[in-house]
Amino acid sequence: MLEQTSHDLSQLPKPPSSEPLGEMMRLIGSFVRSIERLVDGAPDDNGLMQALRGPHSEFKKAIRQTAPDFRPLPRLERLTIPPAPPKFLVDEETDWRDQLKGSSRAIHVEDVMKKANS
Repeated sequence: MLEQTSHDLSQLPKPPSSEPLGEMMRLIGSFVRSIERLVDGAPDDNGLMQALRGPHSEFKKAIRQTAPDFRPLPRLERLTIPPAPPKFLVDEETDWRDQLKGSSRAIHVEDVMKKANS
């Protein structure tokens, strides 16, 4: 009986902490560390980030291809000097000047104004 009682007592949860804030911080820290281990993964091809890199690139490319080719500039034929790239496009993978080249899908400012006025 004594052995069974000792076993049952060992199965009971710990008594409430005398310092609940510290206990919560410890639990949250433990949770964050376990998530970091999962996200960082292994430095080889089996890691989570490494496995997601390819699908992420494909998804990003597919999403960008759905955007209209809007160009907030007059048509390039009328411009003598190509404009400098906007500062907000500095971190983009594609070169701004490549996008200025002719495209049948390009929508220029004057096209939008024609539509708005008609």
